[in-house]
Amino acid sequence: MSSGDIIKISRPTKIELIRLRRRLILARRLHRILRDRLTLLVQEFYIALRKAFELRSRINEIFSEIYPCYYRTLRIHGYEFLEVVSDSVATDLKVFAGTRNTVGVLVPMLELREVPKSSPLIPIESYKIQVRRRELLELLVLLAEYEKSLVLIGGEIARTRRKVMMLEKVLIPRIVRTIAYLKMKFDEMEREEKVRMMRTKTMLEKTRVF
Repeated sequence: MSSGDIIKISRPTKIELIRLRRRLILARRLHRILRDRLTLLVQEFYIALRKAFELRSRINEIFSEIYPCYYRTLRIHGYEFLEVVSDSVATDLKVFAGTRNTVGVLVPMLELREVPKSSPLIPIESYKIQVRRRELLELLVLLAEYEKSLVLIGGEIARTRRKVMMLEKVLIPRIVRTIAYLKMKFDEMEREEKVRMMRTKTMLEKTRVF
């Protein structure tokens, strides 16, 4: 057993052995807690992933409906006119931002509060875009919320997994090997003590005979 396989101890004592056994109990308890937390984090990650996928699919469906209307309006009125109209509308957009706790991870909460009002300059050809505008903006805000949650939860999963692996593959095995090493040393010391006592007893008996 190499020195790198066990924890360095200044003096192998029974008190140190008791401390190591307590440390092993705490390490195993922490490993169990972190493993359960990792399971919950992975579940939350897949929930957010499924929501983000559904939102992207819905957004793509809406875009496929309104793109023909947009290009028809673009052909009639030109890009410069639509850009001016869009700039005047986008300034009224307001989104509320907050946070919520998900298995110890603060993830964003986004809510669309105010939708830009229709401008009198918007051409009639883009009527379908105006009708679907609020739904599209709400979906985009929700998508931003879930995609940011994926990034944050994914980072926490990676960190928690590293801690679990460190406890499982490094710390707990080293504590177990150190405890076994100390027990072996104590057994060896007890055997040496018994041999010494037997020799002392033998010498005392010989002295009595003479």
